[in-house]
Amino acid sequence: EELALHTGLRAGRVRLAAFPSALGTFVPQAAAAFAADHPAVELRFTAAEPPDAARLLRAGEVEVALGFSYPGRPDATGAPGAAGASRPAGPPADDDSLRHEPLLTEPTYLVTPAGLTGDTLRDHADRPWIGGCERCRTNLVRACADAGFTPDLAYTTDDYVAVQALVAVGLGVTTLPGLALAAHRHPGVRTVRLPGQDRHVTATLYATPPDPPTAALLTHLRAAAGAAFDVPAADTRS
Repeated sequence: EELALHTGLRAGRVRLAAFPSALGTFVPQAAAAFAADHPAVELRFTAAEPPDAARLLRAGEVEVALGFSYPGRPDATGAPGAAGASRPAGPPADDDSLRHEPLLTEPTYLVTPAGLTGDTLRDHADRPWIGGCERCRTNLVRACADAGFTPDLAYTTDDYVAVQALVAVGLGVTTLPGLALAAHRHPGVRTVRLPGQDRHVTATLYATPPDPPTAALLTHLRAAAGAAFDVPAADTRS
């Protein structure tokens, strides 16, 4: 089996659940490299936000679940955030049965209409805000609270293309992770990196040694994630 990992697996199947901005950036590269190295192995993946990906993993419907965590908050699979929180909200899970593999750390950006000044969250306290998925929206509200205000969430959508379109026409401001901007960058937005708001992306699988197809996919995910920001989003700055 170990030799097969290097020369091409002869058979098998591996299933992956991944959140949309990962599917729009490094997952296709990982999948293509995996398929080229192991054409006899069936690879399937589905789009799922971290809570749904975690449920699919625990139900045995996927072998690998991609998740993300913000500073001080675990992701839905139980992977700790930067400050070391260790368990997500919701139904209890046996965290000892899961293994969390770090893939990348991505910056988070303040996203405003092009030409609009203001480099901090507080600078836009009086403007309408656009919220993303539930976890991103929760982090946005917390970050704004740390900056001393409660954002007026005028719009909510987990479609990062739609979010940028709303910002570009001046309907609000928002925050987006680097993967979302790497997947799609609207020419009508301006971005500024937010210090202390980096997001941690992990691959979660069961702690028992993975079968060869799963181990091979994890290798390709690490390689593709490591190259995800070789070409940064245009005009971003720290």
